[in-house]
Amino acid sequence: MSTNYTVILDDNEDIFSALETFAKENEITYGMIISAKGAIKHFDIISHGQRGTVEKINYKREFEVNALSGKIDVKDGGIRIKMNALVSSSGFTPITGELLNGKVAGSLQIVIRKVDMKKMIEA
Repeated sequence: MSTNYTVILDDNEDIFSALETFAKENEITYGMIISAKGAIKHFDIISHGQRGTVEKINYKREFEVNALSGKIDVKDGGIRIKMNALVSSSGFTPITGELLNGKVAGSLQIVIRKVDMKKMIEA
């Protein structure tokens, strides 16, 4: 009913574009992003700001990915990706929130679980 894939992305690859291509090539209509290891840079994240507000923040420098979760699904014929990230910088400042876009810094490995919803419903 499910298959795990490890997607290995290289330096400067666009994370969302690469995952969208991977999902299409592997016919993933529903998948869960269950873990990741590596680093990201040049990303936007919706997170809590310094004044206690929720805001979109842009970071250019490298951050280590401590945790990554989310889902990949198909809506209106298009691939939709939603990811939540916990990242930290060299100063060990954690940042968490919804990752909107970003590029790979060095290398990034993302584990995706492809779920066959039809088989689950029939089971």
